[in-house]
Order: sequence, then C-alpha cells, then structure tokens
Amino acid sequence: MAFKTPHVLLVSFSVEIGAEATTNVMQIETDLHLNARHPSYDAAAVERLVRAARDYLAGNADQVTQIRLVSNRSGQT
Repeated sequence: MAFKTPHVLLVSFSVEIGAEATTNVMQIETDLHLNARHPSYDAAAVERLVRAARDYLAGNADQVTQIRLVSNRSGQT
C-alpha cells in the first residue's frame, strides 16, 4: 500500500550501511518547511506528517527502522 497523506510529494526507500549496522530508511519529500525558525513553519502539520509516517510503518514496512523527512522548500528565515 502506498503512503499517501497531505504534504507528501515523494516517498523512497534506502539502505544506510555503517560499520556496525545496516538501517532501512523511508525518506519522505515534503512541501512543508522543516526549519522551525522559518515564518511558514507549521509545527502541527509536521507533527501530523510524522504521526502518519509512523502509523504507516507500523502496519506496512517491517524492516524500515528510520524515517527521514526532506523539505523541498528553502530553510532560510
């Protein structure tokens, strides 16, 4: 099942390989500002996105252990 929720532009999955461990990552590109200092930052919308991603992983992506949010917006204030 695809992950669909407001403010999501693209979802991809990656693997990070370190010296000690390998981590599966769900990367979400969003149109939200993630810089809390930006005037357009919407903490409630970011929290809803995080909650939706966690809920999705709980039911659909057994091996994914990390979520990464990436904004397509400039983070400058």
